[in-house]
Amino acid sequence: MNKIRLLCILHVPPPHHGAAKVGEFIRNSHVINETFECRFIPIRSSDTIADIGKVNWKKIYFVIELYLKVLWMLIVFRPDKIYFTASIRSVAFYRDLLVSTLWKSYRYLTSVEIFYHYHTKGVDEFVSASARNLALTRFFLRNIRLILLSPMLSQDFRKIDTIQDISYLPNGVENTLSEREFNQICDRRYDPSQSTIHALYLSNMIKSKGYFDVLKAAIALKNNNIHFHFAGGWQNDNDRVEFFETITQHDLHNVTFHGFINGAEKQKLFEQSHLFIFPTRYPNEAFPLSILEALSYGLPILSTDEGSIPYILDNQCGIIVENLDNLLDGLKIALNQFMNLETSQYCRDRYMQNFTLQQFEKNLVRTLNA
Repeated sequence: MNKIRLLCILHVPPPHHGAAKVGEFIRNSHVINETFECRFIPIRSSDTIADIGKVNWKKIYFVIELYLKVLWMLIVFRPDKIYFTASIRSVAFYRDLLVSTLWKSYRYLTSVEIFYHYHTKGVDEFVSASARNLALTRFFLRNIRLILLSPMLSQDFRKIDTIQDISYLPNGVENTLSEREFNQICDRRYDPSQSTIHALYLSNMIKSKGYFDVLKAAIALKNNNIHFHFAGGWQNDNDRVEFFETITQHDLHNVTFHGFINGAEKQKLFEQSHLFIFPTRYPNEAFPLSILEALSYGLPILSTDEGSIPYILDNQCGIIVENLDNLLDGLKIALNQFMNLETSQYCRDRYMQNFTLQQFEKNLVRTLNA
């Protein structure tokens, strides 16, 4: 029996963001490649986080390249299903709109199923800005099978009445630890001889993701036994300068900046930490992979009610603040309630039961075969 032909058009690193990480996993997944006859077309646009949203000749070339690659695959490969990582606004939306005319035309000749997977939010804001945006988005999503990260994001599409159906597919991240290794980490984490608590912010160094709010907490708790670790790449130089000037101005010996890290460096930082802090108000925040990674290492979470974060966390593994003015109070509660072995084990269990890559693979295959 011939396999179903699946064409995947998706983001992969660089830059390193949630959609790109998920795209890279899908491209490398043995389960997906064994279930379907797959072809993959990477969506190339920005080399760094700072480049996102900007227009230049290189991006125009990438749009033309993407259009021609998709056209060629429709002619030669003739997919039965198309999986596409969709963008919401700006130049990326119009690029996607242009390329979508290819498979919309192809659909007149075949019974192809088309899936759009959204890894971000902001559609409602975009379509509310103008009648043109609403009309174009309705056209873009006409007769599309939509994949969202959680039911909490469905309201983002309340004004779109052209969608065929909606499926929900929570993200997953790789389990890098055996249970024995996890237990060893917990033994070191809660060794009575270790008096310092290590709090971690790990994400892109974008102000709306909350790193500066964590730095303010570091100022307030300067004389306490808590050390704050920051890791991520900078969006712009002005933020970087302000960050280090603030550290110098307040003589923050309780702060360490690790830069952009990956692989073994990131694993080591998760292992030595006690708490993950991610007070994001990033407009497009939908389902942060960094929170899933932290849970996989048994770290309780201090975050906000942005996007699907309340779907990921419950009150046994996280504290959610609705107002960032209350971040310090939330941090104190976390330090008082969550710095124990039982909480770490619960965080790990919640990850293992809900957010592993194996579950993501299984759910994606089921969604594409529905």
